[in-house]
Amino acid sequence: MKENFIGLSIEPFRGDLEQLEAMAHKSWREEYGQASFPNLYRPDFVRYLMRTIPDQNHFLAAYKNGEILAFLANLPRVISYGGQSYRAILSCLLVSRKEYARQGLATALIKEAVKINREKAGYDLALLYLEKGHKSSLLIQKLKEEGENLQFLKNMFVLGRVLNLERVARSEGLKSWEKLAIKLWRAHRLPDKENREEFEIWPLKPEEKTMSRVILNWLNRYQEQVDLARVWQDEPELLRELLTPEVSETVWLSKRGQTVAVFNYFLHHHLGQTVEPWAWVNHVAFAGLSETDQVRAVNYFLRYLAEKEVVGVVEWNRKYYPPKILYRTHFFPYFRSVNLYAWVFNPGLQLKPVKSVYEVQI
Repeated sequence: MKENFIGLSIEPFRGDLEQLEAMAHKSWREEYGQASFPNLYRPDFVRYLMRTIPDQNHFLAAYKNGEILAFLANLPRVISYGGQSYRAILSCLLVSRKEYARQGLATALIKEAVKINREKAGYDLALLYLEKGHKSSLLIQKLKEEGENLQFLKNMFVLGRVLNLERVARSEGLKSWEKLAIKLWRAHRLPDKENREEFEIWPLKPEEKTMSRVILNWLNRYQEQVDLARVWQDEPELLRELLTPEVSETVWLSKRGQTVAVFNYFLHHHLGQTVEPWAWVNHVAFAGLSETDQVRAVNYFLRYLAEKEVVGVVEWNRKYYPPKILYRTHFFPYFRSVNLYAWVFNPGLQLKPVKSVYEVQI
């Protein structure tokens, strides 16, 4: 055992949310410097993730002398691939103290999670988003070279939409040419108010059982339309993910009394020179709308977010709904990207790269 590992334990996360946030912030700031990054370790957000997963053993951490050194979340779900359903884990939020970055701690944490997922819980696979060029990608490549069954699925890049350019520029420290590019793309202008009377927008509420059933049916249709898709088991599971004020919020749109669209998003705080709220889009569905009306619905949603003082929107080219709708509403491609991998535990499961994915990006 390495000297730094003496007295260290890997165990279920103890729930010390403030310590986790402080450790993660220090680690991310050392890596990204003054660049903005989302506060994925905000206590309210991690608490929300833990509330959606009954078995807290899916959240692992490394401790030494009572201090948290590393963290990894594993979120169970059912996914559909090739017309079959599989028990899966979405592994995310891996972070460790910088001084342990080259000591093998992250690898040890991952291997402990794999042991639980494969041998004890019997999952078929784990899904992982790895930032291109990031140290986590290099770590996974090393594990692949050691013989682990890691399969590439899809590259995903960011699509962004600015709702308040002044605040975004100040927080992100945007250069003049970056602001000019956003303006030329018209990615900063709020949608026109015309046609605002066509739609009505409503926040989803827990007591709206009929609406939750409608959304459940809409989202579960993706398993028949998308290469790799999340499958919802029941309404309580869906509502636990869709509804937590100031963390995960959902709105639905009606047109002439008919429900026609739903949008769900995480409300993330981006930490830059200032702290600003951004919406990360998770779940989108349309029903009975032409492409033109889908564009109008997205524009209505953008105005709704702007009125809530959200400064920008993040989406990824997952392609489970037409990306041209986003381009027509002046989303712009951003150079940051992640690769989606599957760590396959089921020896009978062979995956191929996919074009479309319906799953949240964490």
